[in-house]
Amino acid sequence: MKATLNWAGVGDALQTSSAPCCPCSDAEVLLAVCTSDFVVRGSIQNVTHAPEQQESTIHLHVSRLYRQKSRVFRPAPEGGGWRGRVATLLECGVRPGRGEFLFTGHMHFGEARLGCAPRFKDFQRMYRDAEERGLNPCEMGTE
Repeated sequence: MKATLNWAGVGDALQTSSAPCCPCSDAEVLLAVCTSDFVVRGSIQNVTHAPEQQESTIHLHVSRLYRQKSRVFRPAPEGGGWRGRVATLLECGVRPGRGEFLFTGHMHFGEARLGCAPRFKDFQRMYRDAEERGLNPCEMGTE
């Protein structure tokens, strides 16, 4: 079993688009990399909860910015990466955790919403496996 974002369940990745809080399949992760408004590698710095809005905000430190269509992630004032935040449903139970993830998602009314977010090492495995079989829907660096 692979670790995730330390949400209430255990699975491969977190997805909040079509199936809130359900793990993304390998195919869903690979498609998300190609179609998301933002794709970043990073870690969770903090999570704040707004029960009245049924939302959680995930504060990220980003070590690699692959794509962003809006200025969700901005250079960190101390240098060495970017900072930004993405929203997800409170019911997903996201908590700060260790390790690097590949965060994907879409903009919704000017707000970044979390999509699939596998651990980065799991994404590298998914990508490599799909590449070997010629099944990657798009190309992306995995370093």
